[in-house]
Amino acid sequence: MQDAYNALKTYLMLSDKRHVEQAHLTDQLARFWRGWLETNRGNMPRDEMIKSAERMISFYLSRVTDDDWPMIDANLALVDQTRENLRRVVRGMPARQRVYEEIKARASTRFAPMTIARIVGDGNQALVAGSYAIPGTFTREAWFDYVQPAIRDAATKELQAKDWVLNTSTQDDLTLEGSPEQIQKTLVGMYKTEYAQHWQKFMQGIAVQGFSSFGQAVDGMNRLGDPQDSPIRKILETAYDQTSWDNPSLANVTIKKAQTGVVNWVKQLFTRSQAGQMAAANIDINGNPAEVPMGPIGQEFIGLARIVATHDGTSMLKGYMDSLSKVRTRFNVIKNQGDPGPGARQLMQQTLDGNGSELADSLKFVDEQMLTGLTDSQRKSLRPLLVRPLMQAFSVVIQPASAEVNKVWNAQVYQPFQSSLATKYPFAANAKVEAGAGEIAQVFGPDGAIAKFVGTTLGPLAVRRGDTLAARTWGDMGLGLTPGFTSGFARWVAPLAGGAAGGAAAAAEPQTVFQILPQPSTGTTEYTIAIDGQQLRYRNTPPQWTNFVWPNPQGSPGATLSATTFDGRTVQLVNEPGRYGLEKLINSAQRKRRPDGTFDLTWVQGSVNVSVTMRIISTSQPTSGGGDQPQQQSLRGLQLPSSVADASAGAAQNATQAGTGAPAAAPAVTAATATNPQGAQ
Repeated sequence: MQDAYNALKTYLMLSDKRHVEQAHLTDQLARFWRGWLETNRGNMPRDEMIKSAERMISFYLSRVTDDDWPMIDANLALVDQTRENLRRVVRGMPARQRVYEEIKARASTRFAPMTIARIVGDGNQALVAGSYAIPGTFTREAWFDYVQPAIRDAATKELQAKDWVLNTSTQDDLTLEGSPEQIQKTLVGMYKTEYAQHWQKFMQGIAVQGFSSFGQAVDGMNRLGDPQDSPIRKILETAYDQTSWDNPSLANVTIKKAQTGVVNWVKQLFTRSQAGQMAAANIDINGNPAEVPMGPIGQEFIGLARIVATHDGTSMLKGYMDSLSKVRTRFNVIKNQGDPGPGARQLMQQTLDGNGSELADSLKFVDEQMLTGLTDSQRKSLRPLLVRPLMQAFSVVIQPASAEVNKVWNAQVYQPFQSSLATKYPFAANAKVEAGAGEIAQVFGPDGAIAKFVGTTLGPLAVRRGDTLAARTWGDMGLGLTPGFTSGFARWVAPLAGGAAGGAAAAAEPQTVFQILPQPSTGTTEYTIAIDGQQLRYRNTPPQWTNFVWPNPQGSPGATLSATTFDGRTVQLVNEPGRYGLEKLINSAQRKRRPDGTFDLTWVQGSVNVSVTMRIISTSQPTSGGGDQPQQQSLRGLQLPSSVADASAGAAQNATQAGTGAPAAAPAVTAATATNPQGAQ
């Protein structure tokens, strides 16, 4: 019934702006529009869609006083039929419910709704946004100035009401249903329960807007971290002011003060101060102040009161604002350095480590001091607002930190590789000049530049498990490592094998033992295969397996294949000197893998056709798995990526994560890992 009533009320407001209630339209337009938006948003991110819709609704309702404010033409027949259907339902509604709804309706026309814009002011709406507007009925002013007296009157006298939505007039006398005290208690309980629900929704719908750049983040943190004028402080203090009147710990202190003297108590009562208002609502039959019981509002927001209320000249809110001020100072220091990259990378590293970071310290203060002992519903209302500034700040740090990581990669790894190795074999497959083993070892292998880069620059920002890399995260946010880097890392830091390992490294390296079985060749009387000084000479006799070892430090590196034709000519099919001889020999052949794991290799030159079968006996080198090449996974054709951190992709993902809020942090905030991002995860 309530949904149908609200829908009719919305329809009538859109057709006649004299009845417009901004809080009601904000809620109902968002509710009815949401389904259509979800169906038609296309590729637009959901968070961006919600923010755009909120801005459009806010703009539309802010212009309601304009003469040309767009309105719809109401279908009067539909309105009459809907009113009649709802009247039948209302007639069966309990009198108390009808009276309560009438009190709410009257209050909503007398008091302005509570919105984020009203609290923080126009200048801060770009920083903080809200998805819910509280009807003016459920504000402190409405309670003391209208709702409380209206409930008292309804409990003691007949109430006449006119409902413009249903176009009806009613008369209800609740004195026939029970004692005034019982009726008043019931109505107050209904009101306070709904009051708490509205403020819960309001607090949960607050979002700290994301920052598009580090410079914008500095400006935003300067305002968010302002100890006196921070919009977050304004929101918390306003919510406290609007809910503390139902908190017994505050009200009973007032009552005890009132009991010290009748004159002071009466003065407070008639000046309608906060103390007087509380005392006036709780007086026993003898006219003495009574203990204020815990109400639904006070119960739900007792955590907020503990945060905002001042004790011994200080408060947890002040401590929180001090921590935000430190974050603001750190951001300004990074900005004043000119290039934010080094400072951003250091802050990101310290945050992941949980040591020396203002962000990590602030989160620890929130979880271990401000929210300790609160119920789940209270944490759900307060924690997102307290944590989101920290999440947004960390999110914007990632982009300059990623750029700094890429700069270090470029200077320490990529440029040296491009200048000394990229144009040489095996990295350039058709190059005539081979890269030296020493050159390769400077970049690749367990002691090369890549391994050192990961151990120093990237190590604090990523987790390495064996040869697998994953970004460390804080609140599900971290570096966006490029797929090309993570997939190639194991290959780049593996022990250098074969031709890439020279000198002492080659001698100490486990060797590959393999066998070659020659096959009869048409058009030749014999052919010879030589690999690192080991030779197989075949003259079309019954074939036998021949053993080879590679690399063979006792022989001259290189590989050749020559054949003698029937007319006595010697044909050189392959001649590849150097440490990569075997690799080039295999790459020049037509290759086919058999089900038993052996390989057929064929070389063709004119009318000469030479075929052999190769099988690997033992090797400790990384192999190509199910590929068609029998040699180890080589460096042939390998190219390094120009960057290792995708700043653009990471920024988009991290902004989304930050906007969704942060789930509860684990107790050990300092242990940030890739799978369990302690801190704001």
